[in-house]
Amino acid sequence: MTASLPTGAEPASANAPYHKGNVPLRMMEAAERILATETVEDITARRLCREVGVTSANFYNHYPSLEFLLLEIAAKGFEERIRMMRRLLKRGLPREEAMVQCAVKTVELGLEKPQLFRIMFGYSKNPKQNPKYVELADRSLATLTQIVYGEDFFRADDIAWSHEHCKRTYAFFSFIYGVAVAISTDMISNPSGTRKDLIRYVEALTRTFIKDMG
Repeated sequence: MTASLPTGAEPASANAPYHKGNVPLRMMEAAERILATETVEDITARRLCREVGVTSANFYNHYPSLEFLLLEIAAKGFEERIRMMRRLLKRGLPREEAMVQCAVKTVELGLEKPQLFRIMFGYSKNPKQNPKYVELADRSLATLTQIVYGEDFFRADDIAWSHEHCKRTYAFFSFIYGVAVAISTDMISNPSGTRKDLIRYVEALTRTFIKDMG
């Protein structure tokens, strides 16, 4: 059974009085707080219920699984990513510059919100259990296609076709994902230690990739 958040629910603190309507939202907020300072492995259904103030079994009255909840949070991340890319498109930047800025934003996400980055990109082995996640991940790739090609012709309902006709999108996504992971895990170091130099290096790497991509 797919759980949904209560319409119009206001964010609640962990100490807010219990009532059935705000439990799903409070569980999600508790999970997001943990992701901000700890790791995804530190999130358990039992811990979320304890933070919200309900019995452990209550979790499954609102979400079918912990992984489903994590995918809900990841879907929110994709909503923000889509907004970011649409802002780039609205600025009317040259294609190369829009791609460079998209790469920088992806690296910044990996550095600033590493656990959100993880659950957005590949953490779940069964992402199809959450249709909202799948829809927004596909929409994100469609928006990236618009940045890379200048138009959106990505077909979420025909992935084989998209693999064949959107190769540049997949190549660019693979590049920016790889750079973000390499930098966030220090596989690519930042000798100067300054954010400015790091961003400048990401920009240079991206321009090199775009040039080689043709």
